[in-house]
Amino acid sequence: MPLGFIGQNLETILTGLSMMVIGGWLYEARDGFFLSGGSFRNKYESLVILLVSVVAVSMMTPFIEQFWTSIVNQYGSTRILGVGLILGMVAVNDAAEWTFTDAKSLSVYAVGALFVLKPELVQSIL
Repeated sequence: MPLGFIGQNLETILTGLSMMVIGGWLYEARDGFFLSGGSFRNKYESLVILLVSVVAVSMMTPFIEQFWTSIVNQYGSTRILGVGLILGMVAVNDAAEWTFTDAKSLSVYAVGALFVLKPELVQSIL
């Protein structure tokens, strides 16, 4: 079952998502340009930034994973998944400049709220 797998590996999944977000803050690479620190970079600068970013993010990974392990242990995987649903929907709506309060978004918010507020009910259903 996918939810069982997610629940068992939630710390690793959240660590990966955190690394992705941190990497996105360090630079942006698209077809024809590399942007870092608000400036366009040439190939050599881009290579150095990329390599330093990989090393820095790799060094941060154990600390981020330890952080997520403590959060999941404290609040439980069902609640964390609920928060993830809500924040994920907000992020998608923001990135695509979609409406935050359409029916589809509201349904995701409701399911996420159910996960957060009634985790025992969700676990009994699943």
